[in-house]
Amino acid sequence: MGSSSAASSADSFPDPSDGREAALRALASRALRASARARCHARARVAAREHERREGRAPSCAAGEPGEEREIWAERADVPEDVAVLPGAPPWTGSVLSALPGSSTVLRPERDPAGEVSDFTVVAANDRELSGGLRTPARLIGRPISEVRPGVHASGMFALYCEALRDGRPVASDAFDYVDVVEGAVHRARLSGVVSPLAGEDGLLLTHWQPVGEAAIGQRVQRTGRMGWAEWDLVSGRVQWSVGMRRLLGLEEAPAEDDVPDGTGASETADTADTAETADTAGTAGAPGGERAGWETGVRRGRAGGRGGGTAPLVAQARDPAADILSVGRLVERSDVPGFVQDVRELLTGGEIADRELTLHTPAGTRRVRWLGQAQPAGSDPPTTVLFAARDITEQEERLRSALSTAERLRQEAAAERRVSETLRGALTPPLPVVGAEGISVGAAFVPSDHRIGGDWYKCRELLDGRVLLAVGDASGHGVDAASRAVQQRSALAGLAYTDGDPGELATALGEVVYYSGVDSTATAVIGHLDPASRRFRWASAGHPTPLLVRDGEPRVPDAEHGLMFGVAPEPSYPVNCTLLRPGDLLVFYTDGVIESRGQDLDAGTRALIDAVRECAAGGDGGARAVADRVMGEILGPEAEDDATVFVLRVA
Repeated sequence: MGSSSAASSADSFPDPSDGREAALRALASRALRASARARCHARARVAAREHERREGRAPSCAAGEPGEEREIWAERADVPEDVAVLPGAPPWTGSVLSALPGSSTVLRPERDPAGEVSDFTVVAANDRELSGGLRTPARLIGRPISEVRPGVHASGMFALYCEALRDGRPVASDAFDYVDVVEGAVHRARLSGVVSPLAGEDGLLLTHWQPVGEAAIGQRVQRTGRMGWAEWDLVSGRVQWSVGMRRLLGLEEAPAEDDVPDGTGASETADTADTAETADTAGTAGAPGGERAGWETGVRRGRAGGRGGGTAPLVAQARDPAADILSVGRLVERSDVPGFVQDVRELLTGGEIADRELTLHTPAGTRRVRWLGQAQPAGSDPPTTVLFAARDITEQEERLRSALSTAERLRQEAAAERRVSETLRGALTPPLPVVGAEGISVGAAFVPSDHRIGGDWYKCRELLDGRVLLAVGDASGHGVDAASRAVQQRSALAGLAYTDGDPGELATALGEVVYYSGVDSTATAVIGHLDPASRRFRWASAGHPTPLLVRDGEPRVPDAEHGLMFGVAPEPSYPVNCTLLRPGDLLVFYTDGVIESRGQDLDAGTRALIDAVRECAAGGDGGARAVADRVMGEILGPEAEDDATVFVLRVA
């Protein structure tokens, strides 16, 4: 079809928004025209190839020594009715060809005076056509293969025969794209088979071809993956649905292959479109003048004919593509029809569509599918084949909606937990008071977890006797529960601090609180008293990291004894350590979130902290708070894998 015709058909195509049914019917008409053009192009290719062969321009195959010229044998009557064999053929020919499930022939090479194979004569044949239909086998035998099956040249099958004859060995093909024009009708099939030289039969070839069928593994993949495929052959007009695609679309099982409708309707439209749009091209195809009439007669004969026994129907017996487009298009959700129409139009001009999701209202229920398509050959206008693949994502969509619903619920719960966590965090890390004792300052820096709130807490309070209570702790776990336990421990220590107990006794009392709280959890803490007058710091550790002492700008870990973490024993005891501070000293308390990180051991984390403290302590004369901020910024930045706390005591 010329470019003007293509432009005209595109301009006349209605906007899909004009109405669903109108858009689908126009799409069906467009499909019929594309199919007619594809048939015309196929006939032209076959005719042109045959013309080249007759003119001597087609490539030939070198053969062996020329054989004796064979006489043209008469038909035999002592063979099965579905096989025709010329007299003189091997005695097994009839029974073998009758038993083979596909299309089979025995061929005799014909050679020109130069010894090259010019053609093959059909010596025997069964009644299965290459395209899957039927043909009276007696009409094949005794005739050149190029005459009864002209497509053998255009498809490359003739060269395969020559190769088997030349090499004297079987030649197989797994996927042969065969296109032929038989009595005016275009036939097309994907074939697999083998060509075998017959030993001792002076050059005879046995050919056996079968349509490529759907493999069992493909059926399993479709079933388990809720997917399917379809192949729309524009040359023959045949649409082949896989089992998975039929199930996905809610279609009935494929009808018996011998159950062929007599319908005309859409086929009449196809013939009309074919005649209207291909007259010019058909006239240049090199085909006989009566091809048009022969084609129409072949179509109608194919629709009325047929044979039982499980043999595939003629291509012309398949349902018209218009019926398939309309039936599938009517399943599509109204709002998705414009996209569906646009996709099919793109495919009919050789394009390729990306993933698209459609909602289908099938007899089996509403389904959401993701589909894609590809025209072959790509970019050809018109293409010869359109391939479709689709996957049922209904359950996936339902799971997604459920997941989104769950995610929204979790988001709301997390938001609520975050609001509670922020409140608790304010209670756990309040602003530190100003210590009244001369020469003593304290400061703290806290970096929250990038996931959930933890159990870090600290406490600083001047007692009535002049001592200063200093404590840093960490309740195990994350979330509101951990923060709640941390608040409990911090509050309990605030009450215990007014007793006359030393740091070891305070730690024992707090350990009993944690152990008998009824919650299976643990905690760590450093609890101490600083005497500002003597600068003596007496402290106890319940499984908590030892504070760093920075003296003369050099951090070190003082020797100390530790007790069990809280929650392990009912009445733990804790030794009391004593550290005498000097003017200019810094005492740096921290929680394990400062030195713990994924992929790094605690020793490496401790060394990194010591290096940061050394650098930050030498960075200026800032107060305790400034040192804490610098250390935290050097080690962690704005977020940590776990809550991290640094508490600094500075002696002027």
